[in-house]
Amino acid sequence: MKVFICAPSFDENSGGSVVLHRLCHIINEFSEHNAFLVKLKPTYSGKITIKKILQQLKWEVRSKSCFKTHAEWNTPLWNSKKIPEDGIAIYPEIVNGNPLGAKHVVRWLLHQPGFHTSIINYEAGEMYYKFNSAIKDFQRDGSFTSQHELKVIYYPIDIYNESNDVKDINCCFMVRKGTYKEKIHPANAVQIDGLSHKEVAAIFKRSKKFICYDDYTAYSIFAVLCGCPSYVVPAQGQSIEDWYPNLSDRYGISFGFSKEQEEWAKSTRENVYSHILTEHQRSTENVLACLIEIADYFNIK
Repeated sequence: MKVFICAPSFDENSGGSVVLHRLCHIINEFSEHNAFLVKLKPTYSGKITIKKILQQLKWEVRSKSCFKTHAEWNTPLWNSKKIPEDGIAIYPEIVNGNPLGAKHVVRWLLHQPGFHTSIINYEAGEMYYKFNSAIKDFQRDGSFTSQHELKVIYYPIDIYNESNDVKDINCCFMVRKGTYKEKIHPANAVQIDGLSHKEVAAIFKRSKKFICYDDYTAYSIFAVLCGCPSYVVPAQGQSIEDWYPNLSDRYGISFGFSKEQEEWAKSTRENVYSHILTEHQRSTENVLACLIEIADYFNIK
């Protein structure tokens, strides 16, 4: 099979871009199939507006020289305007319709459909894969939702690790997708949004507490790896099972600020590193299993 993955430029601070590029790498390195990245254009998601068209024109100019890939990953870029007729297109959930005109479409739900765009414009005959247990079940008539999770992770554990740094920062915090939540961090807390991995890791290693308003970001785990107690601010009415149904996805993280959750995070933090190593290995296994299912669903020999 030839697989075409619609992805933005590589950005180490964007989990979505990291896993899309990593998926391409895994397919090329560990399967008999060939995968290519296709540039994700601004007009692929949301409503078409004048502003978006202007963004598109700006993007076209910049992407000719600024589209980045990971230097050590096998992620070739597809530069032709069309993909082969028998190609498989893999779109993140933010993409509307089928802009590549692919005969076979796989929709990878990295977040809840419609969360970012307020629009769900998918077509019949597609396959849907949830990224992990945090994504709610999603169905569309005429399409197939796999029972397998296409969970692909890559954590830079060479950067995020414990050290003997003095804990001289009382608290740090991150907002990202949690802009709608009431802010409860101390006034002197250090914000880490937009910083590089090396800058964030240095702050985690000096911090006594990390408060995260984004429910689903790997930074909550990165903090734990650096020996910094990690807290997620729950959304209103959200239960811990709504947050992450799978117990192992919660290791080392306090959901809220109760004594019970603080003790849970403390007692399970030792599981985090080994769990990550296991998840790295499982990422490859997940991709290979899904490739078999994709070929079977679309009857590709």
